[in-house]
Amino acid sequence: MSDTSDERPVDPDDATLLARVAHLWQQLDPPPADLADGVLARIAAEDLEFDLLVLVESTDALAGVRSAAETSDETGAWSLEYAGSDFNVYLRLSRIEDRTRLDGWVVPARRLTVRLLAEDGTVVHETSLDEFGRFEIADAPTGHSRITFLDETITDRPRITPPFWI
Repeated sequence: MSDTSDERPVDPDDATLLARVAHLWQQLDPPPADLADGVLARIAAEDLEFDLLVLVESTDALAGVRSAAETSDETGAWSLEYAGSDFNVYLRLSRIEDRTRLDGWVVPARRLTVRLLAEDGTVVHETSLDEFGRFEIADAPTGHSRITFLDETITDRPRITPPFWI
């Protein structure tokens, strides 16, 4: 008879087992190369003070009429569509002579305060949505602008459009 106490394999400790399992999964199903960057970007986005709406569609009836020397007789209309996590925004800008009218529609309709911001962040115009989710700004100033949508009843962050040109 032989002595079996010398022939039994030594059980690995927990750290060794976990290292082997990690190595196995690294070979079979490695994490995406951009996982860490994606997680950091998501964490940074959660810390923003606003939710950025995404431009979905843009139609430009004024394509080809702008020149280096702007004239005040540009006419036409164009529209922008933005999507957010819980509503969409449709904007229509109409240019007649030297005035630009901005009409907007939020779907689904809700009570929101709408602010038109100039390039430097100052509030140029403030209004509220009506019961159908519509708003208008009869004479929007020319320049880079953004629109913010605020809901005072909810402590959510405001929604804001990327900059666009009026």
